[in-house]
Amino acid sequence: MPHLSQGDIFQAASRLQLAIVFGHIGFNEMRQRWVDFAAKQAQLSHVRDPFTELAGGAVEWAPGKWLWFAKEQENHGMTDAQLTDTLDAALSWASQNGIASVATNGIANTDHGLITADNRSSDEQRALYLEDYAKQAEQKYGLAVELISLNDVFIRNRQ
Repeated sequence: MPHLSQGDIFQAASRLQLAIVFGHIGFNEMRQRWVDFAAKQAQLSHVRDPFTELAGGAVEWAPGKWLWFAKEQENHGMTDAQLTDTLDAALSWASQNGIASVATNGIANTDHGLITADNRSSDEQRALYLEDYAKQAEQKYGLAVELISLNDVFIRNRQ
């Protein structure tokens, strides 16, 4: 069963072997979280936008600690198929490289619009999709998976 939490994906990266980070660097909280994290890592301190400079594969930032950046797609999100393909690639790599613990922040679907209630419903459906995917991935790849988000999407309504 995946661990569901609220918090910073980069803090999770410090305590787990692989963090699969979805998103973008813009006028958002991810920018500041990244800047704070990267400033403490000599080999990352020069990276301004990891979603363009480091995307698409594993980057070892400390011995036995890896990051995998997945850049947003249409409308700051990904379709279910894009999300699944990205996670499958990262988790397959993790399994082949002896990784046992993984965290991801996931990403919204591409259907967000101007209606807040619809966006919240979409986010809830995406969180459930990710939980189901993580359950199957734990079995398939022999991993412990944590789903973590700065907001409460993974923990609300699940207590």
